[in-house]
Amino acid sequence: MPESFKIVATLGEDDIRHLQKKDTKDIDVLEIRLDLFSRNYIQKEMKKKIKSLGLPALFTYRRAEDSSVKSYVKLFPEDVEGILKDFNDNSNYLDIELNRDDTIFRNYDQLNFRIIYSYHSFKKSIYAKEMKDFIQNAKPVKKKNPIFKFAITPEDIEETAEFMNDIKTLSKTNTVIGICMGETGILSRVFGDYFNSSYTYITLGAPKAPGQISIDTFRKLRTDLFKGSSTAKEPKEEE
Repeated sequence: MPESFKIVATLGEDDIRHLQKKDTKDIDVLEIRLDLFSRNYIQKEMKKKIKSLGLPALFTYRRAEDSSVKSYVKLFPEDVEGILKDFNDNSNYLDIELNRDDTIFRNYDQLNFRIIYSYHSFKKSIYAKEMKDFIQNAKPVKKKNPIFKFAITPEDIEETAEFMNDIKTLSKTNTVIGICMGETGILSRVFGDYFNSSYTYITLGAPKAPGQISIDTFRKLRTDLFKGSSTAKEPKEEE
């Protein structure tokens, strides 16, 4: 059940401070990497800035050991309660890690956010059976069926192809995102929709994950998704 191929821009505090609405014209979702923000910005400036950009927000928190970039500060549930309350509707998203038992997003399953259950490995790939097990054991949520994201590190292009074909199979019954990190994974980031991966993650500044590309590079590689010089994405129907 693929959706249109949506573009998610991963942002930290340094990226968003000077970001203007005109800079996001080809972006569908803003991923707010809370671990890359200061507590002060989250509590005092974030709401106004996101609202001014006028796009859905995906709130993600990665612990230091689960990230390839250095965090600002360790956050606790009370640090993000306010921002969750401000954006609690199903046009926005929360990222919940599948391979962790805890999250700073308290009672996320009772909130109105669209949930993205995510699995990340900076060391290896994952087999189809493991992905199916994660999907089957995921906690049910209040609003709309969750999205399942698997981001792995393949050893070579053959492993990339095997993983993406597994993503295509899983997409028959779930909304999924498949990303291969590192140089051999560019296929998954640029042409993920060919394998029914529903979202891709790009950067507007420094990469936030191995192999992440800029929106400018994505435009050049996927001219078929954009109209002429305006670079406006062509609308696609959800299936």
